[in-house]
Parts: sequence; structure tokens; C-alpha cells
Amino acid sequence: MTENLKLETETLLVIGTDTGVGKTVFSGLFARYLMDAGVGVRAVKPFCSGGMEDVEFLAEAQGGLGQVDLNFWYSDEPISPAAWERRHSQAVDFKGAINWINSLRSAVFRHQEGLGGQLPVGSGQAGVLLVEGVGGLLAPLAKGKTVASLGKAIGAQLIVVAPNRVGVINQVLLTVEAAAQRGLEVACVVLMGQKEPDASVAENADLIRDLMPDMAEFKGVFEFPWLGVGADDSEQIGANVKKAEKVLAKIIDACKLRGPSGCGVSDQPSD
Repeated sequence: MTENLKLETETLLVIGTDTGVGKTVFSGLFARYLMDAGVGVRAVKPFCSGGMEDVEFLAEAQGGLGQVDLNFWYSDEPISPAAWERRHSQAVDFKGAINWINSLRSAVFRHQEGLGGQLPVGSGQAGVLLVEGVGGLLAPLAKGKTVASLGKAIGAQLIVVAPNRVGVINQVLLTVEAAAQRGLEVACVVLMGQKEPDASVAENADLIRDLMPDMAEFKGVFEFPWLGVGADDSEQIGANVKKAEKVLAKIIDACKLRGPSGCGVSDQPSD
């Protein structure tokens, strides 16, 4: 039964065009919306450094999990895992991280049952494993390994998160091109709204759509609203899901993510 669960779990790797572009906010709100819609989901951040805020946000979005449930490797130093590896002459266990992520494909269902009985163990229904990367696609994780290597190793499609501002077209297209060169599929692009949108915002999404290379699994470009200064406030997760539920529903529908009954979830609102 465990093997069947693994095969039916959708694995999505959330990457950025840079660090600090909104990956964690998107991942946490997306996970909460999926949970509210009845989809078995686990959102994790295998590699984290410089503070536990991202892991804590993801934990709260999923009902208050612990670090062990969401994070494999952590350092207090605000540097990449590969930089930490060099600095301390100690290897980052990249293979161990892959094994840990793969083990969560079935744990998605067990965790959801414990929270609210959304999916019984062994139900065989589709689940979603959201894996948040660090920085951009080529951010180094270990010797010879990048976030792109992580995507390949876990067989994930990519969700590219980028700030909706001038320059984003070049950043997104470079990321997509680098992904394609490495045999990675991009599921969608999410443009995060900015506090003070500049003049480029009106055309950014359309231009990215026009210039995207042909990718069989590409589902579209989605514009995420500006959620205010409390976007990363765990106490505002429910309210922010409400603010973003229209675009979250579009992403779920486009990616054909399914609930426990096998029906689409795009018409199921967040609580």
C-alpha cells in the first residue's frame, strides 16, 4: 500500500528567482488552501539556515507541526548549505535529504488523518508534497548539488515564484531556460504582488506567457495579490488565504490537483 501512495503523490518544488521573493508565504498559504479543500498535503523546507521563521510559518500553516516534520537540515548561520559545508569541512547529507523527502510521500496521508480525518491511511487518493527550495534554481545545497539537483532527484515539477516588478521577465525566463536545460518541467509561474507596484506590472504576466518556451507540463502564469505587511505573520494565515483564494483556486484547477473524492477542488473555498 505504501508504494501505491508514493505513486499517487504529486511532488512540486517551489523555487524562487532569488532569495526573499515570497516562496514561504506562497507555500504556506497554498498548503493551507489545499488542506481546507480536503487535499492531503505536506509542505516542507528540507534545507533552512539563518533563522527558523520559514519553517515555523509552514508549521503554523499546517496546524502547528514540529521542525522534525518539515525540516531535514538547519544551520543558524545565514549562508547556503554548500557554503556551510565548505566553512565547516563537513558534508551536507544531500542523499539523506532525498531519502527523507521520499519517505514523506506516504506520510502526507498519515499526517492529514491525524489533523482532521481528511484522508484515511491507505485511501489511495491523490496527495500533494510541496517542497520549498532555497534561493534560486542554482542555489548550492552541497558539493556539486543545487536546488535543480534536488528537483531532479525527487522527480518534482517546479513552481517558480518571482516578485512582480520590473526585471521579472528576464529573471523568470532565465530560470525556466536553466530548468529546461536540466530536464526539469515547470508547472507554473507565480508573480507575487508588491507593496508599490511599478509600471511594468500591467504587462509582465502576458509577456512571460508570450516568451515562455514550449513545455508540455506548463500550466500558466498567475498573479498573486499584495497581502500587506503581515503576509508572513502566522496569525494572519487564514485571512491571507481568503485574500488569495481566487488565484490559489486557479492554480489548483490548472494543476489538476484532486481532493479525497477525486473531484476538483477549485470550487471549494477556504474557511
